[in-house]
Amino acid sequence: MQNYVPCPTCSEEVTKDSDFCPHCGVVYAESEPVQCEDHPDRKGESLCIICHRVLCKECTRSREGRRFCKDHKSVNVEQDWAQIYQSSEINEAGLVKSVLENAEFHVQVQNFNSIGFVWDGGGDSAQSRSNIGKPAKVFVPIPEYLNAEVVLREWESGEVKEES
Repeated sequence: MQNYVPCPTCSEEVTKDSDFCPHCGVVYAESEPVQCEDHPDRKGESLCIICHRVLCKECTRSREGRRFCKDHKSVNVEQDWAQIYQSSEINEAGLVKSVLENAEFHVQVQNFNSIGFVWDGGGDSAQSRSNIGKPAKVFVPIPEYLNAEVVLREWESGEVKEES
């Protein structure tokens, strides 16, 4: 059984023996010293929460208390979910959701309006009709983001072979 403690930076739970926080990306001072992947002469102070690339202060891109590398600085993160796709076309978002679920990813689709809610498809209801034109955002857990990105790229390019 693992014991959890709050991260001193973001207060999210981490295991006692963690070298970094997977929620905010801070590297703990007690951990083994690591060097920045782009600047080996500099101490790594954080990790990108998406790809776990070790970053020095200069390479770190912070947003809303989370650390990102330059390649992932624009990934929208809500709680511990990373946005992998967005479309105002309900059918497209539903198709992306199906592709990712068929590849065994955990998927959450949201449509944010003034109160926000989880959207689980179209249909002919007042709620569905009121959401036409509002962006449906497809999210996967942060640790699944990079693999989900590969699956979507392959699917979009037609490289994925359909099962019979």
